[in-house]
This record gives sequence, C-alpha cells and structure tokens, in this order.
Amino acid sequence: MNKLDALWQYQQAELEADKLENKLKSTPARQKLNKLFNFLKEQQNAIAGIQKTLDSRQQAVDKLQAQIDELAHKYELELGEFKIMLNDDECTAEEMTESRRSVERIMKKAEAAKRELYDAIAQIEKSAAEYKETYAKAAKAKKEYDAARSECEREAAAAKPDIDKAKAAANEAAKAVDAELLERYKRIKGRYAVPMAKVENNQCSGCNMSLPTSTVKRVATGEGIVECENCGRILYA
Repeated sequence: MNKLDALWQYQQAELEADKLENKLKSTPARQKLNKLFNFLKEQQNAIAGIQKTLDSRQQAVDKLQAQIDELAHKYELELGEFKIMLNDDECTAEEMTESRRSVERIMKKAEAAKRELYDAIAQIEKSAAEYKETYAKAAKAKKEYDAARSECEREAAAAKPDIDKAKAAANEAAKAVDAELLERYKRIKGRYAVPMAKVENNQCSGCNMSLPTSTVKRVATGEGIVECENCGRILYA
C-alpha cells in the first residue's frame, strides 16, 4: 500500500466517523434543542431589557414623588402665609395678589407632576405585565428545552458505541499514514471537509475544475503528492 492509498483509507474512515457525528447533530431533537436555546437567549435578553426599563421608570417615579412632596410642602407654607395676609390689615392688595399667584403656580406644578407620575406608573404597570408574559414564555420554553436536552443525551448515548468504533477505525488507519502527509492533510481539512479528491474525467472531483494533462498523468503514475491547482486538495487516482 502506497502513501496515498493509506491516506485515502484514513479519509474514508474519518468521513464515516464525521457522518455519524453530523447525523447526531441534525436529529429533530437536536434541531429543536438549538431552536429553543436561541429562543431562551432572546427571552433572557428581553427580560433583562424590560428589567432595565422598569428600574429606570421606578427611578423616575421616585423622583416625581419627591418633587410632589416638596411642592406639597411649599404649598402648605405659601397657603399659610396667604391666610396670615388675609388677617393682616397692613397687607396690600398687591402682596395678596402675588401670594395668591404663588400658591396657584405651586398647584399647577404639582398637578403637572402628578400627571407625569400617573403616566410613569401606567408605564411601569405595562412593563410589569410584559415582564410577566415574557417570563412565562421563557419558563415554558425552559421545560421544553430540558426535555429536548434529555432526548439529545439519550440519542448521544445510543450513538456513542458506533461513533467510538468509527473513530477507533480512523485512528487505526492513521497509523499507516506518513506523519508529514497526515499533517498536510489536516491543514487542508481546515478549509475543506474532504481534503482528498479523486481525478475523474480529467477533473478534480472536489472542485470539478479541469486538470492539466500533465497533472493527470502525474497523479496516475503516482509521482509524488499532487494537489489540485485550483482548490488545493490532494488528488488521488
């Protein structure tokens, strides 16, 4: 058996192992698991965003409440002064008018702050409902995710003997391959899942590009290791 024959046998064994692993990765349970994982990630991000919004709106409510409390205190002070003026014979009409206007200004500010407060509370209630709904969806998806993960684990356990057997066969085949050639093969596999390609109808079966006659002859006669000039795969007759 020459170097290329040994490498080809290794590739076939490795592809069989890859095929079994890829089959395991594409089962309905695995696809469902991946879909649920992405959905859960989206819900977690949504929950984090809603929580951030809730915190921000709660800070706004606290600020508005403090503003209203301060205005209420000012209102009591201004109203007290106005009442005193009513009983003060020396108080002028101008002073009375200005005091009354000051009380009215405070009342308007307080009413505006209350409206903002009610709007902010309504927004908090809306966000809280959205948070509850999103959390419920995430909780339901988490149960489905756990069930799908258990199914995937059962599938992996059932497939493990065949995969281990295929990998053992690939490892055994690798022993017959020249170390330098195997390293070259692995570098090419970094670009292509199948690093070796047969020459068929004077073409590289990997990229389907026509090969020069001289290259076809070199491959056919086994004159060294020949790579496809187009894709770089190792050619095999």
